[in-house]
Amino acid sequence: MTHCNALALSGGGANGAWEAGVIWGLMHSDQAKDFRYDVVAGVSAGAINTSVISMFTPNDGVAMSEFLSDTW
Repeated sequence: MTHCNALALSGGGANGAWEAGVIWGLMHSDQAKDFRYDVVAGVSAGAINTSVISMFTPNDGVAMSEFLSDTW
């Protein structure tokens, strides 16, 4: 059985910054490997975040989260 994990991010300006903070926290946690994704999708501010996320591989979660957080 194959699993596909998706990350879907919502819109709204304030939500974009909040999402970046949550992603930073997840990627810096001891269980970061549990939050790996295969697919990302978003709308409005979430689409901005997913465009940044798509530039990094899932193995670069910490670097991605720091870039995303610093950008917001």
